Amino acid sequence: MSSVTNRFFEVLNLIGETPTSFSCKIPNITTKQKLSNAKNGRNSIQIDVVSYLCSTNEKVNADYILTGRGKPLKDSIFDIPETQDVTLVSRENYDWAKNKGLHLLPQVNFKFAAGQTQLVNATEDITRYWYLPDCKDCEGVAQIVGNSMSPTLPSGCWVALKRYTLPHENPNTIPFGNIFGIVVEDKDTGEYHGHIKVLRRYKELSLANKYWIAHSINTEEFDDFDIEISQVRGLWIVKQHIVSDTLL
Repeated sequence: MSSVTNRFFEVLNLIGETPTSFSCKIPNITTKQKLSNAKNGRNSIQIDVVSYLCSTNEKVNADYILTGRGKPLKDSIFDIPETQDVTLVSRENYDWAKNKGLHLLPQVNFKFAAGQTQLVNATEDITRYWYLPDCKDCEGVAQIVGNSMSPTLPSGCWVALKRYTLPHENPNTIPFGNIFGIVVEDKDTGEYHGHIKVLRRYKELSLANKYWIAHSINTEEFDDFDIEISQVRGLWIVKQHIVSDTLL
């Protein structure tokens, strides 16, 4: 078996499922056959099977199955690692950091910058840079506004974002249950709206092919709402919660 396949069945066992019990929950008969073939060593586990497991079990760490990083199961459903930061606000400090070869993340206005082709489109969009040693694969830093993601991500806190390539052919292969930055184009106005939400999948196939469910952690004040997949213009996954603000 491949490493991904081994980790998949390891996680399946940890959540109390057997290949037989899990296969009974998979709606597509061809997908059941893929699971059987993988368990018998005839091929590796398929991405749609991994996606279904992650979309129906929020404690499953998709990153662990696919890459081996982290733990098989999240410590909590919304487990965002914390990282320490150093921010750079002067040109002198910026030049020094670049000369040292440090990977710097631009701080941007998420709602504005996320509507561009790139996370940051021009230098005037950037207010300062951050050095986050634990976030070498991230592309930018943004601030959370509002209380919908409290207490995990309280209003005013900073997060590091990594671009997630939207799988246009099958948008329901993303690791559901994680916190994403989603940018949606308004059909009527053409304006871009940024959301920081937990993305969930509809069980009904007709709805799952058209919408994602945007879920807030603060469910006492905020309800779920639909995001039309065809209107999504950008997708980033929240990788780190920044816990300090120390100027360099």
